[in-house]
Amino acid sequence: MLPKAAKYSLPVLLSILMALPIWPGYSTAEGQEYELILTVGVNWDAAGSTDQEKVFFNNVKKLIQKDLSLSVTVIGHTDTLGSEDENMAIGFYYASRIASQLADTLHFPNERLEILSRGESEPVVASGNFDKQAENRRVQIKLATPITADIARQPPAKKPGKKILILEPVSGTVDRAYQRVRALVEGGSRTALLTINGISSLITVQNSRIDTEVVLERGDNTIDVMAWDDSGSFGRDSVEVKYISPPPEIEIHKPLDGDLFDTTHSLVVEVSGKIKTQTQLAETFLFINGAPRRIEVDNQGSFSQPVVLIRKTNHIKIEALDIYGKTDTSEDITVNTINLAPKDMVVYLTWDQPGVDMDLHIRGPGGEHTYYAALDPVESSEAIPRGALDLDDKNGFGPEVFSISGATPGRYTIEANYHHSQDNTPSLAQVTVVLYPAEPARRITRIFGPRELAPGKNRGWIITEIDLPEGIFTD
Repeated sequence: MLPKAAKYSLPVLLSILMALPIWPGYSTAEGQEYELILTVGVNWDAAGSTDQEKVFFNNVKKLIQKDLSLSVTVIGHTDTLGSEDENMAIGFYYASRIASQLADTLHFPNERLEILSRGESEPVVASGNFDKQAENRRVQIKLATPITADIARQPPAKKPGKKILILEPVSGTVDRAYQRVRALVEGGSRTALLTINGISSLITVQNSRIDTEVVLERGDNTIDVMAWDDSGSFGRDSVEVKYISPPPEIEIHKPLDGDLFDTTHSLVVEVSGKIKTQTQLAETFLFINGAPRRIEVDNQGSFSQPVVLIRKTNHIKIEALDIYGKTDTSEDITVNTINLAPKDMVVYLTWDQPGVDMDLHIRGPGGEHTYYAALDPVESSEAIPRGALDLDDKNGFGPEVFSISGATPGRYTIEANYHHSQDNTPSLAQVTVVLYPAEPARRITRIFGPRELAPGKNRGWIITEIDLPEGIFTD
């Protein structure tokens, strides 16, 4: 790491300034610290830079090419909404996204880019709602420029990094798109940032462990886990996994690739098809927009599974595993929607045992309660206004899906309950919460579990509380 700032003589400093545009964010004075900073929004696109930004980066690139000691530091900042550890992870995600653009579009070498997060620790606006804190969500790009060899390099002492070890999957080649990610996290981290192929989600750390599910793309995949503790120290581990799928043996009959659905009255569509196999199937998964869920297949190989569409463009595929370990994967199906109402929050509940019925319960700020007996306000006055249980799976692997638009401000509580099974089989439940899925700059994804639920004292699970519209989680 280079020093935060360096001092320069006036002649050298002037030679730099002649090569750079006048730009807000850097200050100079003989004998004082020098710092060159460009601040961009978290949705900044390098390919769509303004002319002034392009001049800025071209000049920075020329300086870097002339002096191999130069480095660019990218720092992510967030608003003050949400917890400190979540915001530290989100800040790193912001910075990683911008750094990736610098490397890909402007051809900055990765080894010259340092990525940091300040989280919520350096706000421009001290407080306020989401809109009022827009200036806090930003990324700073700093050029560290020691010009002479006799300038002392005294990097600040780093806190020892915590250790993160990804146990599964291991680096190498796999023939399944569905993978469980298990990792050990040293220290007291409560939240980790899971990134797969550049797409990030916040996940809960339970008892120093991470256990979640991901879907690989065909070809090369990078799975990265990063976590912070309260002291600010962080750790990181990643694995490279190559997914080579065997020839597809699965047919999706409905929907067809390119189908268009009007979601004015319902977000639910049915995915059906058939699996051609000579052996018994061990398990089958449906992937929608990268989220896996188990589905049931009858003795003839037929399947039919309702899903909820929450995006304008949705990607669907099926993967099946037989008892001998052979895996088949369908081709991707793209389904589009029209008249899709924006959502404040979407919640999914899934589980891992057939024949089990679990229930999703959402409680609103005014004491309202949406669940299987009060699906929506039209059916019951008990239900949360402008919310609905879009899908209630009574005998499968889920999902149970709740969504709400135009939510009444206040605190919402998410719960899961083990309802019934013929033989009282315990089952692992997992809940995914997506806030503002149609707004990339505002979207937050949290994954809770898996957690074992069973009849008796482990029947209920109070998962989290969320303040809307701020998007603050209280676990």
